[in-house]
Amino acid sequence: MEILNQVTLAGNLTDKPSIDDAGGRVFVRARLAQNWFYDTHGKTVEHRQFLPLTFLGESASVAKSFEKGDNIHVTGQLIRRDPRARSEDASRPRETGSIFEIHVIRAFRIAGISKSDTVAIHQNEIRRTNDAKQVPAFIQEGIHDWPV
Repeated sequence: MEILNQVTLAGNLTDKPSIDDAGGRVFVRARLAQNWFYDTHGKTVEHRQFLPLTFLGESASVAKSFEKGDNIHVTGQLIRRDPRARSEDASRPRETGSIFEIHVIRAFRIAGISKSDTVAIHQNEIRRTNDAKQVPAFIQEGIHDWPV
C-alpha cells in the first residue's frame, strides 16, 4: 500500500500514552515533543513544538509499552479534523479551529528515559520474532550509511 500523505517524526513523549476505546476500537493517544536551536541575528533561539499522536492497530499495541520521556520514531499520516462537540464534562476545555494530529502507522522506541529501557522496540520486529529485545538492523546502521 502506497501512502501519499506520509509524515516521519522523532522526538520524546511528554506523558505516558493513554489508552482509549471508541466504537469497539482501541487506540492510544500521546504527545510528541520536539525542540531545536537556530541562530537569528547572532542570538540562539530554541523552538519547541508538541504534536498529538494517535496510534491505531498494530502501532497501538507497540505504543502501550512506551513511557513518558521515551525517544520514539513514528511514521504516519497528517489528519485534519473538526473540533469535538462540547461535552457534558465542564473540566475539559473546548477545542476550537481545525485540529491536526498524526495517525501513526509504524512506531518504534529509539531509546528509553532510563538506562534499563535502552533496547529499541520496533513493531515489524515484534511481528516477525515476537522478541521485543532484538535490535533491528536499520537501527544499528550509522547516519552516514543512510542515503541523502
